[in-house]
Amino acid sequence: MIEHSGEAIPNFPSESWGSATRTLARRTGDWLGATTWNGRGILVCVAELALVALSFLSAASFFGGPRSAYLPTDAILIFLPLALVLRGLAFQFFGVCDRSFRHAGIADVIAIGQAVGTSSLALYLVSFIVKARSGILVPGHLFVGDAITLFLLLCAFHFGARIYKYNSETPVKAGASARRVVIIGAGDAGASVLKEMLETPRGITPVALVDDDPAKKGTLICGVPIAGGLSKLSDVLFTYQGSEVLICIPSATQEQRQRILATCLKCGVPVRTLPCLADLLTQKASTRDLRAVSIEEALQRERFVPDHTLATNLVGGKVVLVTGAGGSIGSELCRQIAAAGPTRLILVDKSENSLFYCHMGLGEAFPQLEIVPFLADVTDSHAIREVFFREEPEFVFHAAAYKHVGMMELHPDQAIRNNVLGTRNVLMAAVEAGVGTFVNVSTDKSVNPKCFMGLSKKLAELLVKDIAERHGLRYMSVRFGNVAGSTGSVLRIFAEQIKKGQPIRITDPHATRYFMSIPEAVSLILCAASIGSGGETFIFNMGTPVNIYELARALTLFAGVVPGEDLPIQFTGLKDGEKVAEELWEDWEVPTATENPHVFRLTGSNPLQLEILPSVQQLQELIATHDQEGLLEYLDEIVPSFAMQRSGISPAQVAVAEEKFAVIS
Repeated sequence: MIEHSGEAIPNFPSESWGSATRTLARRTGDWLGATTWNGRGILVCVAELALVALSFLSAASFFGGPRSAYLPTDAILIFLPLALVLRGLAFQFFGVCDRSFRHAGIADVIAIGQAVGTSSLALYLVSFIVKARSGILVPGHLFVGDAITLFLLLCAFHFGARIYKYNSETPVKAGASARRVVIIGAGDAGASVLKEMLETPRGITPVALVDDDPAKKGTLICGVPIAGGLSKLSDVLFTYQGSEVLICIPSATQEQRQRILATCLKCGVPVRTLPCLADLLTQKASTRDLRAVSIEEALQRERFVPDHTLATNLVGGKVVLVTGAGGSIGSELCRQIAAAGPTRLILVDKSENSLFYCHMGLGEAFPQLEIVPFLADVTDSHAIREVFFREEPEFVFHAAAYKHVGMMELHPDQAIRNNVLGTRNVLMAAVEAGVGTFVNVSTDKSVNPKCFMGLSKKLAELLVKDIAERHGLRYMSVRFGNVAGSTGSVLRIFAEQIKKGQPIRITDPHATRYFMSIPEAVSLILCAASIGSGGETFIFNMGTPVNIYELARALTLFAGVVPGEDLPIQFTGLKDGEKVAEELWEDWEVPTATENPHVFRLTGSNPLQLEILPSVQQLQELIATHDQEGLLEYLDEIVPSFAMQRSGISPAQVAVAEEKFAVIS
């Protein structure tokens, strides 16, 4: 209620009040003029001042009480200009006029509250001055009502555009073609991704969240329900008709991720994920951070924890040489060896580019380590002998090899030249230089080989075994299957095809392969090197073979794409040298346990009694004379099982043939 302290306002200086108001307004205008104003800023300021006037007049109508003969108009003439000036100053001071409507948030609400509260307090204090000068008293509840009304009006003004946009693009109104997304994780990362999706929809409709926190179940985030925990993921996908899953738990454990991926694979639902927590520490989670599930995660192998002390005990303080240092296996070998603290690390590779980047990366990571790059081809016996006698290595890891089956089918002479003659050169240089430990990196394709690459690696294994037994040295081979993520791996090929939106090409729907990660393979190479006594072949625990078709489907789903719909899958048929399934050991080989549960030693007597060194010398002469036909005939002669495999004869028949060949020999 607006009251008056007397029946009249004696000597009320209306002209003086008007003059004072105009002076204050002029000075305020001068101050505000120091700020750069654009058309939008002026319009926003005018609109907000209009809301100030509307709020004050509304408050005066509701809280001012009955009109009197003099006071309402005089009070409004005094306090309305004051409200406009004081609130305008507060808006400018707290930056209310400069706020973006599109990105309005909590900070805007706080700024509006500060501006309204400060200016309301100022108005209330000024009212006492007005009362003292004029006798007009404005009750405090009018200022409270005015403040509440103005706060609500300003919030509606600033958030109106965003509310309208949200209502016009709610999940309920989303198009039928929109992907229905279930977000796993209702923490900060999940909520951040959810809000961005709702604000900037791109044909994606979040329909539910999944979180293991029981206190969150049944609650809503931005109108989207938290439907249950991870154990109910398949039910949530069915109930809410989810067509994609987003993993927004940066701190998720390997076990949790595997459970999620297994459920999504079972339900045939595409998956994308946020990076790990360490990658998000410096930034807020966003839809831009969502990525395909990594190749290693897609394999869903049991997490392998390498034993770093084993590597340190093995090569710490030693001079170590690695051939093929720039390759996928070789470069990881160099990293793990460098971390173990050798005296010197020698990198041998014939690819200048690969050697350069490997050397540069190791130099940056281990600046105190002496690293010697040596650009040489293992088929150049003189260059190899030079580096061995100059550097005097104590450990050698031989990873240099041609490994692409299809390419070696086209160039069988190069497979023998690089993988057999090259291995012979490195072995002989190691023997002459007094190398104590030699580890040859082999492949499961050397078992009952059907391709020239596999055959060349089988002969390389025989070379290592022969030299080890002949000289009593700790020379051994390690054999494992496909390495996930290595250059030329089928998984890398699938990933590239998915990335380019090309059809996924698979040889055979029944084809299976063994897989392991690069760090796991290298760790086990070091394990085998620590337990070998000489002449052995070690095989790693590769787990169960993976169906390539199912793996391609999984990789496609884990890239956020539906196989067969978004990307077609094509079957090309097996090519020359390819098998439906690989093997880890031959029929005569028996895997026996070692002190490491992940590594097995192969024992048994090879029925193929081959004089390997004279045979390799003969292969060298055939290659030197470019006698391709004679080379192929000689390979069939010394390894009759190879010719039978390529002719489609079963492994059992091959074993019988090899026994007969051994008797004849």
